[in-house]
Amino acid sequence: MLLHIFNMLWAQRRTNGWIFAEMVIAVCALWILADQMWVDARCYQAPMGYDISNTWRFKLSALPAETSGEAEGDASADQATELLALMERIRQEAEVEEVAMSYWSMPYSYGNSWRGLFPLEGDTAGVHAESFHVIQVSPEYFDLFRMRDEQGQSITGQVKAEATPVVLSGAAAERFYPNRSAVGMKVSYNEDGSDPGRVVAVVPHFRSNDFDREETCSFVILQREVFEDFVNGLGARNAELCVRMKQAMGEEQMYDFLDSASERMRSGDLYVSGVKSIAKQREELLKSKFDSNKQRVAIGSFLLLNVFFGVAGTFWLRTQRRRGEIGLRLAMGSSHRQIGQVIYSEGLLLLALTLPFLLLFALNYGKADQLDTYREAYSLQRFTVTVGFAYLSMAAMILIGSWYPVHKAESLPPAVALRYE
Repeated sequence: MLLHIFNMLWAQRRTNGWIFAEMVIAVCALWILADQMWVDARCYQAPMGYDISNTWRFKLSALPAETSGEAEGDASADQATELLALMERIRQEAEVEEVAMSYWSMPYSYGNSWRGLFPLEGDTAGVHAESFHVIQVSPEYFDLFRMRDEQGQSITGQVKAEATPVVLSGAAAERFYPNRSAVGMKVSYNEDGSDPGRVVAVVPHFRSNDFDREETCSFVILQREVFEDFVNGLGARNAELCVRMKQAMGEEQMYDFLDSASERMRSGDLYVSGVKSIAKQREELLKSKFDSNKQRVAIGSFLLLNVFFGVAGTFWLRTQRRRGEIGLRLAMGSSHRQIGQVIYSEGLLLLALTLPFLLLFALNYGKADQLDTYREAYSLQRFTVTVGFAYLSMAAMILIGSWYPVHKAESLPPAVALRYE
């Protein structure tokens, strides 16, 4: 039957040429869109490595020197002490679960600081310095965002127990110590190996963006002297003071909370001047990506709509011109169902013939380095799923577009159809 249908398509190649060309273009475009959306979906569903529910950033401000009564130049001397005291006061509030601070390192903070890291122990023969994303955080950061190590244990306690702790992400640990544990190894941020730190824990997953791949990260722990150096050097007002509340609260509730605890939201010249949900900051950061995905869906829907009208119109005209043939088939014993199967099969066979063209297009598209292999390596699963999606979508449009012409052909009485022969 397929050979018979193929011969019919070939005999009518002038008529079928235009719709075949449209199918080739549409299926290639759908495959590109499907591949992009596949990578986005895979990244979006992958674990982020932290939890931002009920978390807020408290915005910090400082009273001017003339208001506070301190001499100019002395205002920054005790910034670290004031910030620590303020964090402890906030932590004592009944509604608060945990408090932590960081510098351009909270989730969805737009922070993008990179720094070289040098392995000092282990098999370093084939390993060299790597540039890792530096996350500068206080020890409580891991508990606040509910981050655990590879064994599911709390990281904050391990960090506080070490004089110069370093925490690596899973991707960073794999880069330095593939197929072995990085815990206990010494690393340094200096090429000469000075001021080494010890890896105390590995965070299995960490990503700054829902649509990005796993990051190679190194967590710089801000405690003791390091905390003082950072705060006094970068300023307490620039610190990202993050707070996890015990219960879910809206923005109005949070401002009511700040008003009720306003006297305790100050330490020296430093005070809390505002609040912002980290979930809201996430929405702002991802808005452009969500908009881009909506545009892709709109383009894909437009392509499918064009395929639908093209198939429906073409098969309507072909059915009208082939009423005599349909009448002969009915007169020779073909059932109405068999007539429908022939017309459906013609459209699906045309679609199947586009596969070699898609494979050639995909090969050239990949060789031109247009595929996104940065976020996910190209695999047989990725190709199979995206091609399958493109062809199933096209097949659905062909069947829907052919339904009405097929319905009319099936309901045509043989005597009426034979008048056109």
